Amino acid sequence: MYDGVNPINFINSGYDGSDGATISIADFWIWKFANQPDDDYSAWQHVRRNGTLLVGEGFTMKGPGSGTIVDQQNYVFLGKPNNGDINLTLNAGNDYLVGNPYPSAISANTFITDNGPNITGAGADPLISGTLYYWEHWGGGNHNLQDYQGGYATYNFSGGAPAPSLGTNDPDVGTGGTPTKIPGSYIPVSQGFFVVGETTGTINFNNGQRDFKKEKVTGADNSVFVRGSENYTSTADEDNAIDERMKFRIGFNSINTIHRQLLLTIDDATTTGYDWAYDAKIYDDQMDDLCWIIDNEKYTIQGSNEAEPESVYPLGIKTEDDGLNTITIDDLENVPDSIGIFIHDLENDTYHDLRVEDFEFVLPAGEYLDRFELTFSDANADALGVDDTELNTIDAFYNLETESIALYNPNFVDVKSIELFNIIGQQVTKIENISELDYSEYKVKNLSTGTYILKIDTLSGLLSKKVLVK
Repeated sequence: MYDGVNPINFINSGYDGSDGATISIADFWIWKFANQPDDDYSAWQHVRRNGTLLVGEGFTMKGPGSGTIVDQQNYVFLGKPNNGDINLTLNAGNDYLVGNPYPSAISANTFITDNGPNITGAGADPLISGTLYYWEHWGGGNHNLQDYQGGYATYNFSGGAPAPSLGTNDPDVGTGGTPTKIPGSYIPVSQGFFVVGETTGTINFNNGQRDFKKEKVTGADNSVFVRGSENYTSTADEDNAIDERMKFRIGFNSINTIHRQLLLTIDDATTTGYDWAYDAKIYDDQMDDLCWIIDNEKYTIQGSNEAEPESVYPLGIKTEDDGLNTITIDDLENVPDSIGIFIHDLENDTYHDLRVEDFEFVLPAGEYLDRFELTFSDANADALGVDDTELNTIDAFYNLETESIALYNPNFVDVKSIELFNIIGQQVTKIENISELDYSEYKVKNLSTGTYILKIDTLSGLLSKKVLVK
């Protein structure tokens, strides 16, 4: 192993590497996870510089510590390239950190298929879960486990979803988020990833999975090294298949600035229930998170054959702290403009149109697995009729000159109360004696500068609005 020119100097004392004329790596941080029980962090196996790594096994390693978390370091592996079949034993219920062992990219779809239901005959159970998990580290550059910041990007037949990140990845919002990559359908040279055992058998790499694909940054069929730079040479691959399936990328921006993206792919080969290699279980534990709920299990990717007005996709949310959270549309692929996209809050029976604006809501800390769902129509639209139209005419804002909450109510909707919350979900004031005039104000003095949420409770439903106090 070289730094591009010189052999890497592995040191066996201390926890820190160093750069210079010869790069030094602390071998304490070289570990593997080879066929060990799922979700057992203590099962990591110490390799160091003199341990054993079988061909096809992945490993973790920390760099020289010479730069930031996103800086690059060149590594060169010198030796005879691998060829032919490579096999590793996997037991049911275990995880295996493996890696592309060849000097070429391999097809993720072919690898999944080769280790799927047909590996031991038609109708047999699959060897692996059908999803590949790629670790991406986006912060917390120290040696304390509790300060690690990262998560797993996922890939299966439905497509790829990025790892969770700190801050939003919205290019129009500068929140300091670390960009994450979406895995493509080709696995580049030396890329490591986890697989999960469904049954006991042999993980198989073979030459039939190999293909010539240059590493690129984005695109469904690209070979994307998840922990690489953004400066890959981008070339046109004429043989890349075009994915024409509808894909809904739903984003979650939490009170603690964690961003999670979920993927829903519409595919005729799937169902609304669990589908092997199309649905990806969540593989990391974030302080705040959003997930699909399928048969009471949590998923980051869901494949389904329905995007009808009556289709419903349950969502699970957890937050570590009280406060303001947001659900948004990160991206839509091949989705007609005619398809509505709504978040249904079952507790309040309210619908929020994500095509119009983000859904911003205040939640107390906790887990909510049966309160929210994604749907493609507002089931209350016809039932509410005139009342719904009237509700949309209500407006409220904070009048800085009078230090008051101003309520504009031209249709004289019956307003029961107005509540004001700060961004961490604490109630600042509640006003219950509401005027019947079309315009009224309510004194709320000495507010600190910041963002607040107004919640207006009417006989026609709830209305929430974000206000800024400067």
